[in-house]
Amino acid sequence: MADCAFGAGNPIVTGRWPKFHDAQILKEAIRTSISTSPEAFLTTIEDVNRRTSEYWAKEILCSTWAVIQRGDEVVGIAAARWPNLEIDRDIDRARACFIESVWIAPELRGNRLGERLVRFLFEMERAKNSGVRRFLLWVLDRNSQAIRLYERMGFRYVERQHLPDWSGRTELRYEYRLEPDAAEMKAAAIARQDDLREYGVIYRVLGAGEAT
Repeated sequence: MADCAFGAGNPIVTGRWPKFHDAQILKEAIRTSISTSPEAFLTTIEDVNRRTSEYWAKEILCSTWAVIQRGDEVVGIAAARWPNLEIDRDIDRARACFIESVWIAPELRGNRLGERLVRFLFEMERAKNSGVRRFLLWVLDRNSQAIRLYERMGFRYVERQHLPDWSGRTELRYEYRLEPDAAEMKAAAIARQDDLREYGVIYRVLGAGEAT
């Protein structure tokens, strides 16, 4: 679970919870992403099934969950989280965040939707906090498809770490420095409109209504 700031205006404190529908959408999207790409995730379907609706509502409050959606079906997902207060003490939470759980439905891969989804997430996170300039992520070294995506986008390899479990798996850390560009943002918005016409999908943030 991501860290939350429990200030006076925080939705957990005031009772402004996300709609139950979006919490269910998130749970189903995570379950689908793991079932179709188990090699890309540390979480298992059993982990997902054990978690309550309240857990998924808090996830929506504590992180930015961007989705590509076709009707009620999620065909793409990506999350932005604050650095962990304990693990990431060297990272400025006001200027950086982590990208996680990037996934595109298998039938839509190869159409650059993953790149457009991550860039949409950049925009949404910057809209929440204009000071954010640095985006970091960890990716399993065997996930070559995701690594190609990140490197094509301009993410830079930083370091690797071995997971402290029995699996012997290794994660690679990548970093992206965002330089906002109005022309690029306009082109990205046009590309998302093209996706609506071609694939019938919208881009939005769970808990925050629709966006394209």
